[in-house]
Amino acid sequence: MTIKTSQREAALGALFTLLDGLPLQPSAIRRNSSLPERLSEHAMVYLRDGDMTQVDVTLSPVTYLWEHAASIEIYVAHPEASARDARMDELLQALGTLILADPTLSGQIDHTEVMPPKFEDVTPEGSVGIKACTLDVVMHYASSHPLA
Repeated sequence: MTIKTSQREAALGALFTLLDGLPLQPSAIRRNSSLPERLSEHAMVYLRDGDMTQVDVTLSPVTYLWEHAASIEIYVAHPEASARDARMDELLQALGTLILADPTLSGQIDHTEVMPPKFEDVTPEGSVGIKACTLDVVMHYASSHPLA
């Protein structure tokens, strides 16, 4: 028996694929991984599955309409704060450009919207400063049942 990928997983997979367009090494982009003790790259991006909110249900055929807020975490390490700020801005601008160019994630969803970023400066003991950013990417799509 072949099981078809759920709409939820297809949407997350398409968003993860979109992240490959960021100016980063492919190994610097991960999904649902734990954070390393040290950043192996100067910048890393983590996609978290996030939360789904059922917006509505239509009948005939039964269709569930979703707002799925996946979370993207961006970490930039550099000894100089101005360099961290510039690199973070570069990555956020690139992400915005990618989403504006493909808001349906290659037709996998109906629409994508990005929420404002939340910033935090982190200085782990024994390492250079890290600028962290978290932002929700809300994907709008439909499925035939809650687990589809």
